[in-house]
Amino acid sequence: MLERVTSASANKIWPLPLSEAWSRLWFQDKPTTPLEIARIGIGAALLVHYALATPYLLTFWGNDGWMPHALLANELTPPWQQSVFFYFTTPWQWFAFHLVFLFCCAAFMLGWRTSWVKWIVLIGHISYDYRNPVMTYGVDSILACLLLIFCFAPVGRAMSLDRVREVRAAKRKDLAANPPGITGPWAFACTRLMQIQMAVLFFFSGTAKLAGNDWRHGEAIWWLFTNSYYYNSDILQVLAEHYWLVNIATYGTVLIELAFPFLIWQRATRPYMLVAGLFLHFQFAVLMHLYYFSWVMAMGHMSFVRPEWLSKFGAAWKRKIGGMEMIYDGACGFCRRSMVWFLAFDGLQQIQIRDFRTNPSPTVSDEQMKKALYLVLPDGRALPGFEAYRYVVLRVPGLWWQVPFFYVPLFSRLLGHPTYNWIAANRSRL
Repeated sequence: MLERVTSASANKIWPLPLSEAWSRLWFQDKPTTPLEIARIGIGAALLVHYALATPYLLTFWGNDGWMPHALLANELTPPWQQSVFFYFTTPWQWFAFHLVFLFCCAAFMLGWRTSWVKWIVLIGHISYDYRNPVMTYGVDSILACLLLIFCFAPVGRAMSLDRVREVRAAKRKDLAANPPGITGPWAFACTRLMQIQMAVLFFFSGTAKLAGNDWRHGEAIWWLFTNSYYYNSDILQVLAEHYWLVNIATYGTVLIELAFPFLIWQRATRPYMLVAGLFLHFQFAVLMHLYYFSWVMAMGHMSFVRPEWLSKFGAAWKRKIGGMEMIYDGACGFCRRSMVWFLAFDGLQQIQIRDFRTNPSPTVSDEQMKKALYLVLPDGRALPGFEAYRYVVLRVPGLWWQVPFFYVPLFSRLLGHPTYNWIAANRSRL
């Protein structure tokens, strides 16, 4: 009997380390911030890439362009590959879909209604690829895989307009409310999946290079720039005068690509491998003009950024800028609504607030507060009205999009001060 109990207990105990290891590998409780950085970058890449193709929309993807639909159907496209362009018959349909797609790319980048626009971006990207597969290359397949991960990931929870909407809704009820950031095991699982994809891409790229004689002999970089597509006489002249650079660049590329999939997982070596991978793709962009590919790969690398690094960076930024206290009129409904909008973009919570009606300021008098909002700085300075907003927008990352309105001379000097003064004088009616 004792032997049976011991055996049963052992069967219950031994799988626990394995299950814990599996959970640590896939399901840690982590925020979505690495994915959000990648979302912003990839959304921007898609928006710029397809926006630049707008004048050539019908040439690249139309029925009378480079790839007629009949030729595509008969020779290139398997029946299971579909594209929305297969069902368009008139040019306005191409342009209408293209505009909707660009809008969704911008919304995906900004994190607006992310839960559904990401699916339109994925469907649109695949539709462009399948409509003219002659134009696609490796980065398009990589993008499709990354977008598929985004579609199942809980992105849009941070660094997004969706997060702004969530914070704004909470601050409407209580201006001092700061909803906690959203974390979860599924966010980490999707991040891990993107990490594995990046590691696999590096591994196969490195092993494929070893199969080529030019890479094994250390001469591949030389032959690369003699190619008619990447030809660069200035680079070739430098390499000819210092041929050892060719060997270093060739073997260095292979070394990074083979080391990355193994050393990127270690806590001690991850920062170095991440910098090496980003440097490698920076070289691809500068020397080979592979801007689109390099940017997409760099954004894929963002999945390896630890949330702890971002937290430390945010804390360091707050220490550098110093505390800021914004004093407002709590009896003014317009002032409260304005503060709600303003504070919703303060993701780092750099701004402290004070209602002078219930908590008078020792720095700014009540008479001054009745005329304008004030910002009190750590050194004791008190900036009124427009100058307060102007100071804040340059130091709160979530408000950087407002910098042109406060620093371009036409807006700030000719319109900014008069507009704020008029609003402050009429805020009770507004």
